[in-house]
Amino acid sequence: MKGYSIPPQLDGEINQLEKLIEKFKRGEITAVEVKAHRVPFGVYEQRESDTYMMRIRCVAGMISPLQLEKVAGIATQYGIRDIHITTRQELQIHYVKLEYLVAMIRQLKEIGLATRGGGGNTVRNIVAQEDAGINPLEEFDVSPYALALTSRMIAESDSWNLPRKFKIAFSGSSEDKGYATIADVGFIAKIKDGKKGFKVYAAGGLGAKSEVGKLLLEFIGADEVFAVTKALKNVFFKYGNRKNKHAARLRFLWQSLGDEEFRKKFQEEYKKNKQDEVLPLVIEEIESEGVSDKLLPEEPESVSDFTLWKGRYVKTQKQADFVSIMIPVELGFISSDQARKLGHFLAPFGDNVLRMTKNQNFLLRNIPKKYLGNIYNFLKDIFHGISRPTIYGKILSCAGAATCQLGICLSRQAAKAVMKDLGESGLNLDDAGDIKINISGCPNCCGQHLAADLGFSGKALRKEGRLYAAYNVFAGAVIYDGRTKFAEHVGEIAAKHMPAFVKDFLNIYLFKTKQYKNIQEYLLREGTKELKKLCLHYKGIPGFEEDKNFYFDWDADSLFSLAERRAGECSAGFFDLIQVDLNHIHETRKILAAEQTGETEKKKLLYDLIFYSCRMLLITRGIEPKNESEVFETFQKHFIDTGFIAVAFKELMTLALHKNYQTLLDRENDVSRFSKDVEALYENMDNSFNFKRPAPEFVTHESERVVSSKEKAADRPAVLKDLRGVVCPLNFVKTKIELSKLKPGDILEIWLDDGEPIENVPGSVKAEGHEIVERKKIGDHWSVIIEKKVT
Repeated sequence: MKGYSIPPQLDGEINQLEKLIEKFKRGEITAVEVKAHRVPFGVYEQRESDTYMMRIRCVAGMISPLQLEKVAGIATQYGIRDIHITTRQELQIHYVKLEYLVAMIRQLKEIGLATRGGGGNTVRNIVAQEDAGINPLEEFDVSPYALALTSRMIAESDSWNLPRKFKIAFSGSSEDKGYATIADVGFIAKIKDGKKGFKVYAAGGLGAKSEVGKLLLEFIGADEVFAVTKALKNVFFKYGNRKNKHAARLRFLWQSLGDEEFRKKFQEEYKKNKQDEVLPLVIEEIESEGVSDKLLPEEPESVSDFTLWKGRYVKTQKQADFVSIMIPVELGFISSDQARKLGHFLAPFGDNVLRMTKNQNFLLRNIPKKYLGNIYNFLKDIFHGISRPTIYGKILSCAGAATCQLGICLSRQAAKAVMKDLGESGLNLDDAGDIKINISGCPNCCGQHLAADLGFSGKALRKEGRLYAAYNVFAGAVIYDGRTKFAEHVGEIAAKHMPAFVKDFLNIYLFKTKQYKNIQEYLLREGTKELKKLCLHYKGIPGFEEDKNFYFDWDADSLFSLAERRAGECSAGFFDLIQVDLNHIHETRKILAAEQTGETEKKKLLYDLIFYSCRMLLITRGIEPKNESEVFETFQKHFIDTGFIAVAFKELMTLALHKNYQTLLDRENDVSRFSKDVEALYENMDNSFNFKRPAPEFVTHESERVVSSKEKAADRPAVLKDLRGVVCPLNFVKTKIELSKLKPGDILEIWLDDGEPIENVPGSVKAEGHEIVERKKIGDHWSVIIEKKVT
């Protein structure tokens, strides 16, 4: 089986990366300069200091047994125990040391694999349905198109310098098992008048702001795949938003241009490609070599377990006398030793025998039925739980807060807790085998929670002033040509409730499986309503003194905190905290509007409306009030006295501070207007916590001092801020506030405590584009010198 073609310029690019790493080691360049080159090579920094994750391009999930064995050998050579299968059908190697990166990249290239394009603003790994070529319902095998398109795309220089990532997907039928309808560019195989071709979707994608793809072209000939992709890439390259990475994907470009203008620009590029006679893809069908004559069939070692395994994981192919076999890999992790043994064992079956799935499993293919005993005996000895119900192979999770810098919750640990509870539940899990459960550690959807039957995305909630790990709950996704819709939000639960929540939901569903064709029909008819009720049942948690366990995430040995979010991502959970108060505001307004409360309750509701409106934005000013009085006092100081909120509302602060409920009742309209003004102010806040209406200079903190002109001449910072004793993430917020007062190019020095503050804050500042000029330890604290970014 021939893989994708690695472009000849890759050697020079690897050499350049090597030189940059050497310069960094010598202190000649900054980590930021190295990052700009290593990320497009699919190399990301992990939470653990000086360790990296390396992502290997495996088009359509394809990898040969020899390649798998060699990848495992490379990992073992550098002391890496595990290999990870991703939701985009790639392999990842974690905990790689900087000094080993280039050597590993070169060794991978020798076996026909590249990491280039595994990250950054590049053409990413092209995915396809894992059973392409063997599915009885497919129009034709789309794998060769994914391979050929990859070879052409990664050979073009502009594929490495796009406004944002660019994802392409192929599906072999309207079932859309390759997720073409939620990709930047999606192709669904069609046959029209006996001619092979594709239906084309564009500008879809999962993320914090997910979008279903738009139908771009009803049908194109198969020979136009490259011309269409290149045209879309050109539109993206020319007009995409390079200033704001949060609004830079192709779907945002479609929104900003509008439907008509986007299609117009696409057609201009498409016609140009046709006029230039852009060569079509060269398609080489993927052949199966057959099994070695030396391999003898075996009898299964346990007939009863073999029969159970066969019924759950073995499927017939469209090729007579051949089967495919799913290998469930728990959360996508396989040890390097297991991977090496699997690759070695599969070698006699030929190259076209293995694919990786979006559910983070392995799919064996083209296995002659007579060798099922061989496969079973091998897997039973090497893998754990190969005969378990199939639902275990359909629970997936992103990396979560364990390694990912964006992670809020420990999503993998939550998934393991769910699996453990299911194993002890006594439920008939075979009847729940069609359910997909996807978990993301934050809203960014790397765990594809919006494409699941039951999805979860991590967030932070607060009870009585204490943070705890929680999840938004989603249900009812449909992925199908012309009918795709994302899962809808049905509620939120504490992380520690997830196993019981899932178990209760399955218990409800299993009583009704005979009434419905599948889980999707059940969710559409009544399941989402049941889930909303279940979320309400699991909404509350005990107080901290009653049960501290709820304030620890799964398998965590320290209290849940946003401070644990590693460098570069301190602000990941701030908006969640604001949203908590905003939800209280909306709920209080709803109750007041219903006009069904007594006078006493109404007084308290008006007080609550002021309280939550005041507290909502205090974190943007680095304030975490210790009591209710401080909420009103600090809000007045930072939002009314500075002119952000009308001075006419100052009296409300006094009334609330003294709990003058009767007067608040008399001024109900003023309370309502105040609350709406605060919400409007929030809507105008940018990602750096700045508001459109400029505030006067803040009163300088007593620990802040202006440095003398003599010190400035000696290249000392102009402003120093002492943040010792300030915990994460408030120290980061205070740093942002200080930077907002400075001009581009100005210098700020901050003092931070050892431990989490020095580990978190500099990276978060750097992630926002500012330069860390110097970082040094002074006694028991750290001095960090920051140059404000030049816009």
